[in-house]
Amino acid sequence: MRYPAVREWLLEHTPLEPTLLEGQGFEALVGERIERVGRSSESSYISALQRQPDEVEHLTAGIAVPETWFFRYPQSYALLEERLRRRLHEGARAIRIASIGCATGEEPYSIAMVVRHIAAPDGSIAIDAYDRNQSFIRRAQVGEYGPSSIRTEIPPWSAAFLLRSGASVQIDPETRALVRFECLDATAPGPVPPGPACDVIFCRNLLIYLNAEARRRLLDSLLAALVPDGLLFVGHAEPLLSARPGLRPMQGAHTFCLEKSDATRESASASASPAVRAPAVPGNQPRTPASASTARPPLRAAPKPSPVAESPTIERARTLADAGRTRECADMLEALIARSGPSADALELLGTILMAHNDIASARK
Repeated sequence: MRYPAVREWLLEHTPLEPTLLEGQGFEALVGERIERVGRSSESSYISALQRQPDEVEHLTAGIAVPETWFFRYPQSYALLEERLRRRLHEGARAIRIASIGCATGEEPYSIAMVVRHIAAPDGSIAIDAYDRNQSFIRRAQVGEYGPSSIRTEIPPWSAAFLLRSGASVQIDPETRALVRFECLDATAPGPVPPGPACDVIFCRNLLIYLNAEARRRLLDSLLAALVPDGLLFVGHAEPLLSARPGLRPMQGAHTFCLEKSDATRESASASASPAVRAPAVPGNQPRTPASASTARPPLRAAPKPSPVAESPTIERARTLADAGRTRECADMLEALIARSGPSADALELLGTILMAHNDIASARK
């Protein structure tokens, strides 16, 4: 492969999933960055990485592309609204919500709009948003967004908190004031998030980019930061990666949410039911080195089941993903794309499923 020294440097100095650092897409990105910073060789580019933290950010942002928009996975925000209303009804006056890997801020501002929608008392809910990329934090603090941040899933009531100006929108000042942004590397040593315990944590589509050890450390930290019965919202395929004692999946389609539970009680329950097997976690499966084989991972190697007799739709595919039936979900999405052509929702979900199964080459297509 081209740029093997850059790959080795990234493996040593970043927590990125190794399979992201290979293939034509990775090589093209490195070549583009070498040209952009005016370097003439791979070794001189590594010197730039060692001396310029901003260049590391540019490179890793190109590898782990941050894609976000308002009210992504809308059912999760409906669950958030229900949980916040219940907590406030019970008399809670110090609720804390954290958004980890918030990118340009659409997620924490969506949370803030839910807080305003339920008319939470002033100061009763704190929202902290973190990202390692300082330029993303600066953009988020401005709170101005273009059409790609606003999609059909946005709830009608949210319009009251968005100031439209042509094709762009600005978060209204009161909503913007509810979110505190901070630059933080969630994979660095130390508590994540720092500070008091959280009632709710959003950490979506970050775990799929991390190697197994970094993923384990982050999940340990997130679990420790949650109050009992606290909620952890993750991405489409990440409930599989998050499977562990102490986190149980919440009921409800497309919420992609886990609740902190009593790990001791769960372990005892699991021991009492040995016939029930937990789903395999793709990130923990043995990998065949890329140099030894070009075969696709088990997601495609397994016999293709026939999950439903109904015609494929994005809603049915999401239901399969939510149930952990990722092979069937991928098959349905491919059938949907073949029948109706590609769509942003179908490609985004298929890419996430493929990445969760370490099929990075197919995910990039």
